Amino acid sequence: MFIKKSVEEVALLSEEAFKLYQVEKEADEAIKSAKLVSDIEAVSKKNTELEAALKAQGVEIAKAKNVVKDDVKKSLITKSIEEKGEEVKAFSRGAAANVELISNKAITDYSNLTQTGQLDQVDNTLSKIAHKAPVLLPLFKRKAMITETYSYRDQTSKVTDAQGVAKCAVGFTSLTKEEVGMVRVNDVLYKDTMDICLDYASDYSFVESESRELINESLVFKLDTDILLGTNTSTSMNSINVVSSEFSDANVACVLTASIKLANYSDLILGMATQIFELGKQNSWKANVAVVNNCDYFKFVQSAKDTQGRYLDPRVSTVGGATYIGDILIVPSTDVVQNTVYVMDSSKGTILDRRSASLSLSTENGTNFVDGFGTLLATARVQFLVKNNDANAFMKCSDVAAGINSITAA
Repeated sequence: MFIKKSVEEVALLSEEAFKLYQVEKEADEAIKSAKLVSDIEAVSKKNTELEAALKAQGVEIAKAKNVVKDDVKKSLITKSIEEKGEEVKAFSRGAAANVELISNKAITDYSNLTQTGQLDQVDNTLSKIAHKAPVLLPLFKRKAMITETYSYRDQTSKVTDAQGVAKCAVGFTSLTKEEVGMVRVNDVLYKDTMDICLDYASDYSFVESESRELINESLVFKLDTDILLGTNTSTSMNSINVVSSEFSDANVACVLTASIKLANYSDLILGMATQIFELGKQNSWKANVAVVNNCDYFKFVQSAKDTQGRYLDPRVSTVGGATYIGDILIVPSTDVVQNTVYVMDSSKGTILDRRSASLSLSTENGTNFVDGFGTLLATARVQFLVKNNDANAFMKCSDVAAGINSITAA
């Protein structure tokens, strides 16, 4: 009986203990819940304060950007806030987020790129400063020279007499005869140099590009200029300018004085070509090229109009990108000064070229050895040959305006 009662008391005590445990558990959870609410309210309050601070900071940054646009730090902060906007909003809604305002990136936009090649596709070619084109050298045939001198035979005089062609009388003496003389010309040595650092002499690509520029541009441009304006001396080749006769409206081969109504630039060029044709007895020479100043050509031809304001002239044509006045090829050259024009039969000129160009490298030039330089030397031996009897196949007008005026009919 005692045992039964003890068991019941124990059960009752256990039940009371369990109830007490439940009460204590509920109280503990209530306390924890209250603390969580309190924490959440605190977090929400902190979020509100942070959002307000961020907005205020954004306003200040916007002001700073307007004042100091190139301030990198302010740009980074602004960029970071913009990039982290969604994270800031998520944090304010109670989500777990770690907002990092300042990015560790070195570059945040393309305007901050300070070193070439960081992100861009690299063009390995070199942009070149504008330079002239060699337009005169291609006009003439070339002949190889194997010595420093070149000789040819000129017919210095010729007398023809057809009398007695069918006469068989004894003692007949023909007057037909000719004299021939030897003419000798020398080549001219052209040279140009370029210094390179010997540290780069083993860099084939570098040396090759510098060498090509020295020969194909610097040296060639000089030759192209001198074939027009050379002085025919020991250091400068014979030239179109030296050989050419001066245009005269009163040339007896074809007098043009005051003979052309409303004469223009095209008339002058074609008139010069006609005189050349006549000087060649309508057999030996046929002018085919006019070397012009491009500004003159534009003013006098491309923009020329008739009395009704219509563009002219129908004699001007373009074939395959080349411009012609009549059958005369127009070649603009930067070496022709304004108000000047040259007309010629280019088949009567020859470029004498002795084994093309050569290239050498030396360290024995001035202080090269001490300074560590090598000097590239490019040389060419050339001459411009117009045989004496073909000189009148070349003509120039040194005053285009006066030439046009002289052939214009009153």
